[in-house]
Amino acid sequence: MSDKKPNTGGKKTVKTTRKKPASGKVTKPLRPASAAKSGQTSSKPEKQSSGNRKAKLFDRLKKNEDKGAYTSVKNQKAKRAFLGKASGASSRGGFEHDKNRFRTIWGIALVVLGLLIARAYYLQVANAQFYQDKGNELITSVRTQKSYRGMITDRNDLPLAVSAPLATVSFSPHDYSREYYELKRIILTNPSSPQLQARMQKRLDNMDLTTLAAAANISVDELKKVTAIDDSIDVTDEVAVKAALPSGAGSHYLPLLNKVTPEIAQSVSSLDFPGIYEKNFFQRYYPQPQPNSQLLGFMGQSASDPEGGYEGRAGIERQYETELAGDDGKVLVLKDAKQNSLKEIKQIEPEIPGKDVALTIDSRLQYLLYKELEKAGRLQKARWSTGMIVDVQTGEVLALSTWPSFNSNNLNEMTGENQRNRALLDVFEPGSVMKPFTVAAALDSGKYTPTSLIDTNPGSIRVRGYTIRDHNNLGMINLATLLQKSSNVASTKIALSLPADAISNMQRQFGFGAKTPLKFPGEGSGLVVTPKEKETARRATVSYGYGLQVTLAQVAQAYSALAAGGVMHPLTLIKNDKPLPSKRIMAHEKAMSIVQMLESVTEQGGTAKAAAIDGYRVAGKTGTSRRINPDGGYYTDQYRNVFAGMAPASNPRLVGVMLIEDPRGQIYAGLTVAPVFHNVMKEALRLYNVPLDKPLKTEEP
Repeated sequence: MSDKKPNTGGKKTVKTTRKKPASGKVTKPLRPASAAKSGQTSSKPEKQSSGNRKAKLFDRLKKNEDKGAYTSVKNQKAKRAFLGKASGASSRGGFEHDKNRFRTIWGIALVVLGLLIARAYYLQVANAQFYQDKGNELITSVRTQKSYRGMITDRNDLPLAVSAPLATVSFSPHDYSREYYELKRIILTNPSSPQLQARMQKRLDNMDLTTLAAAANISVDELKKVTAIDDSIDVTDEVAVKAALPSGAGSHYLPLLNKVTPEIAQSVSSLDFPGIYEKNFFQRYYPQPQPNSQLLGFMGQSASDPEGGYEGRAGIERQYETELAGDDGKVLVLKDAKQNSLKEIKQIEPEIPGKDVALTIDSRLQYLLYKELEKAGRLQKARWSTGMIVDVQTGEVLALSTWPSFNSNNLNEMTGENQRNRALLDVFEPGSVMKPFTVAAALDSGKYTPTSLIDTNPGSIRVRGYTIRDHNNLGMINLATLLQKSSNVASTKIALSLPADAISNMQRQFGFGAKTPLKFPGEGSGLVVTPKEKETARRATVSYGYGLQVTLAQVAQAYSALAAGGVMHPLTLIKNDKPLPSKRIMAHEKAMSIVQMLESVTEQGGTAKAAAIDGYRVAGKTGTSRRINPDGGYYTDQYRNVFAGMAPASNPRLVGVMLIEDPRGQIYAGLTVAPVFHNVMKEALRLYNVPLDKPLKTEEP
């Protein structure tokens, strides 16, 4: 076979074909082997046979196929090199772009870092205490340590009001059941820890409801019912356990022991039983409740104490609340996840116990006075009765009581009526007990002496269209008879003969129209009016105790001043308290002359013979006045009886003032309230060893 050579113009050339690979790149043409070895290129290769040429050509093609993958990789590198060269032209612009991006990223990082630092400063420095307190709230709490309330005692240090420590023990079925299921779960899920299981099982055994029922004296069936333990539930299933826990009313609070002594409460709380809670507090106790209830007052729940603290709401308890209460302490305690106190960490504020308050009251006289007021009140079927005993020499109130009363240890008995301290709070028209002060004004004016005579004929007098009467025509009488017979006509004539304000001014001098120095909560001040010159009717009525308002305490204070020879000793209820200064309001001789006149009231022919006491000279004055009708005027069948007296009259030591409101048995003070004075004052003089100033009566054989 012969190859035909094309006509190339006399020159023979070997034409090689460049194969285009898949990557699109052109490969170099193949060279003859001899040229490759010598490194020279011949434009005229040697002649070879057609067979050899075909074989070599086939080998070269084969090698080119084997190098295809290499050529592809090589082409890719070439492409990257090309791209690199292409981007090289803009390398300066790329550098500027990277530099700006670098600055932006760092700027953002610095801002974030600044914010983090500011936040850390806010949390750890600027507002550190706030977050520290928040954290402490999770594990600690401040518990109030109740201060001991001071006692109220009488003048002989006998307790009238004391604070008894009490405790209330409650049971939470919810907390008990939760602990029960938790212990069961720990035992079930820790088979590889026998010691842990044994410890939990011991705690579980100590949760026997029979033990709690015996200690609290409660039915074990009731405890099982409220705890509702279900041993069939899967204790590892939180949803099932939660559904099985007691819920609803009583699930968190079941009282076991209510207001018991700490010793009794300890019998239950010492069991260390899950769900048992003890609350300790002080409860006020009054050993002599009824005689002292209106004087001492009572305790009520404090609106400012969310934990149910108590404070004085009336009487001495309220008046001396600050002194009696003291200051509660505060203790920081560590608490667990169930809010139970684990231990005390430190004392934040010390507890300051309250101070004791000693009264001038003599509990013996107080009891006696109350029983006599009750006896007379029931006998006369009266609305109420009240009275006071005062030491003339000091102004100390030895007894002050009101009937009806209530048991201050059981406030369910208290009503709006029986809680009032009538002697201090209620004002009334006193009636004839004011006539001694009319006589005092007469003596003080200089127009009258103890022997001056007043014409009361014909037993009545007309004033501005009103007729003022005596019980009968007394004729010509002196000042002593005026008091003995309680003459309204004589009192009127004295009033009209003096300046219009003379009697009112004397009444104010003796303390009427102003609150007493006792400063008792809610105490009345009364009312004393000053009549004008032309108001002759008012001038007349004021002289015998109408047209003004007083309290029984004011009457007691005024009579004590008379008994002390015209010296006002301000009333006091607090023993060892700094007394207010005394002051003279009347000459001694004139005051004692009035006392001597008042003796005739309790003697034969007087209006209060029932007030006389064997062995003692007794001076006093009755007062029987009509009760005011709210619809106008006065009731015609309702009266008020008052008696104010002192003993012994030769040197007065004690003053007693009694009042019975609206008696239904008798209407005159000499028959209703004078006997109360007799019974109380007789024992008071004996208790205080007051010497006799009058011979004892001898019984006839």
